[in-house]
Amino acid sequence: MNIGLTFITFLLSLGISLVLMPPFIKLMVKYRILDKAGGRKIHTGYTAHMGGIVIFISFAVSVVAMMFAYKSQDSLSRLIFIGIALTGMLFVGIRDDMHNISPWSKLFFEVIIGILMSYAGVRLTDLGGFLGIHEIPQWFGYSITTCFFIVVVNAYNLIDGIDGQAGMQAVNVFFFCFLFYLLIVGDKPLDHNIASPVFMYISALAILGAVAGFLKYNWQKARIFMGDAGSLFIGTLITVFIIVSVKYAMLCNKYDILHGEDVHNFLGYNLKATIAPFLFLFYLPMADTLRVFINRARHGKSPFHPDKTHIHHLFIRLGYSHQRCTLTTFTISFCVSLIGFVLAFFFDDNICIPVIILSWFLYVQLLHLTVIKRVRGGY
Repeated sequence: MNIGLTFITFLLSLGISLVLMPPFIKLMVKYRILDKAGGRKIHTGYTAHMGGIVIFISFAVSVVAMMFAYKSQDSLSRLIFIGIALTGMLFVGIRDDMHNISPWSKLFFEVIIGILMSYAGVRLTDLGGFLGIHEIPQWFGYSITTCFFIVVVNAYNLIDGIDGQAGMQAVNVFFFCFLFYLLIVGDKPLDHNIASPVFMYISALAILGAVAGFLKYNWQKARIFMGDAGSLFIGTLITVFIIVSVKYAMLCNKYDILHGEDVHNFLGYNLKATIAPFLFLFYLPMADTLRVFINRARHGKSPFHPDKTHIHHLFIRLGYSHQRCTLTTFTISFCVSLIGFVLAFFFDDNICIPVIILSWFLYVQLLHLTVIKRVRGGY
């Protein structure tokens, strides 16, 4: 990969985000497009939102500019489908920010976008030997991809509860994906039927720059929130990265077997697990969402019933500032992601995926012992 491309893409996206965000905040304030405190929201007063629009613009302009500069050979039609999916979720988010739409209406749009992405090729077609399964039927690929998309988008939306947290969780995911394409995929001549490694590499840098610019204005005390416009768009992009990266990890394995080379070796090791390391990247949002949904069901409530039992709500009730809470959850995610990739160099998915499942029970118990018991009155 071209290291110069790294700095240019990141700086371009960062620059656009930093330049556009202040006038966008003023525009939101002028037209009273503000997020009001109250209910399950834990900020005070009125705050500009829909900052996800600026993140999207910074990301899209940077990707398009750098793909032209790099003379990409990607399939334009396939990239258009990805663009439609990302833009579609952006507009669903804008609609929800302007006038709340019901969870079921949002779910309907998510299913449509999930099917669209699957049709474009952003879907699982192989389980890489997990449970002895390799190639899977097309209908199953569509189903599992759409369900996974819905889980990721909603988990990311729900983690967006305090200043800086959603942005930092995105930084964690895309930073490790960037390292994956830089150090493991690299410039290897891999066949692909969806976005090229160069596109993924550029996209990771572009979204990192856009989110970094946003975080300057979203850090405690936030001047703007990303809103559903940002969380639904970024959640969709995270899904694209996880699925496409899984496919590239599997392609690396197949290329290694065919050519007898350490195609994706890093410091002398090969990546043995192809699914688990990318699930580890989004572990905390998914683990906490599952915990909260099960807790709501136990109390006879709908999983979509809003409350203040997410991990960030618990930390806030312990007296943590938004900044301390955000840095704590980011540290947890970063450490889990790092551990996940280390494990993936030594063990395959048949070991790593059960580790993810078992670690959820450990997460619930540790959270109960170290945080929930200390929260006054429990929940």
